[in-house]
Amino acid sequence: MKSIYKDLPSKERLVLELFRIKAIEFGRFKLKSGIISPYYLDLRLLVSYPYLLEVVADVFWEELRLMQFDVLVGVPYAAIPLATIISYKYNRPMVFVRKEQKSYGKKKEIEGVFRSGQTAVLLDDVISDGKSKEETLGVLNNNGLKVTDVLVLLDRRKQTDMRNEVYGCRLTSIYNMSEVTKILSSHGLISKKQVEETVKFMKTGHV
Repeated sequence: MKSIYKDLPSKERLVLELFRIKAIEFGRFKLKSGIISPYYLDLRLLVSYPYLLEVVADVFWEELRLMQFDVLVGVPYAAIPLATIISYKYNRPMVFVRKEQKSYGKKKEIEGVFRSGQTAVLLDDVISDGKSKEETLGVLNNNGLKVTDVLVLLDRRKQTDMRNEVYGCRLTSIYNMSEVTKILSSHGLISKKQVEETVKFMKTGHV
């Protein structure tokens, strides 16, 4: 599958492509918490679309190039492919945290080459409650890596929960759902009702 939006800016194009592959859907979805959401995000689908991974790399790089860091780290598992394609395309080293520490050999928690005292930037696809970041940040800190920035593709939190900080790190979100719905609505891909439901959900946490 190739992009049909290749003439648009990368940031706008990516939202349209995520909608096209159903990585962003609108409807009625029961979340893990039991809450009914008017939209659902499944950015793990990106691994099946190589051309989109390159668009993601470009969108991430627009923010990363302004940050000071030694290594990239993707939160397992969803962000590891994203960090990998960015590492490859822009020639920046990466490491990744194991879900489970090895019980043999060197008993590594982190795979890749790094030195204690280096600075890592943490990447993820989505931020909801931030719990997955907390676990990864703990492993990085325990192994001597400093993390000052966390960069996520999409912030799906309620507006009242949005902060530019997570566990003591600067948090940068490339999109939030208001921006996503604005782009999709401008192309006639979602209805006015769907926009209104998303806005309400972001304000109140329910439809």
